[in-house]
Amino acid sequence: MVLNHLDEIIDRWVRQADHDLENAKKNLDIEAYDVCLILCEQAAEKILKALYIKDRKEEPPRTHSLRKLIELTDMPEDALKLVAELDSYYLVLRYPDVGDIVPYENVDYEDAEDGINKAEQIIELAKIQLQKED
Repeated sequence: MVLNHLDEIIDRWVRQADHDLENAKKNLDIEAYDVCLILCEQAAEKILKALYIKDRKEEPPRTHSLRKLIELTDMPEDALKLVAELDSYYLVLRYPDVGDIVPYENVDYEDAEDGINKAEQIIELAKIQLQKED
């Protein structure tokens, strides 16, 4: 990773996180709750990877674990509570062989709305950390 382009790289991750969250909200409106939640997880993952890059000045790990990313960054401990459910959505809602039910049939409006709320909070907390000086 080229360190002199670090701010540009971080900005791309942040912008993509914001875009994923925006699309999550659009999917809530069309009742695609599973897609909404997958995008909420993705938005949280990308903002946490932006923070990881800022903190460590290196490529983020190739993981989808929000818990792991929080543990590897300067996020506050209470952020772990926000990601508990979002973390599970990455696999459970993408693959029908992970659970005992077709994924999209297992989530509803309230789940998706809660996912958006949690993703927004994670993004807000991460952006506060991103603005802190090294």
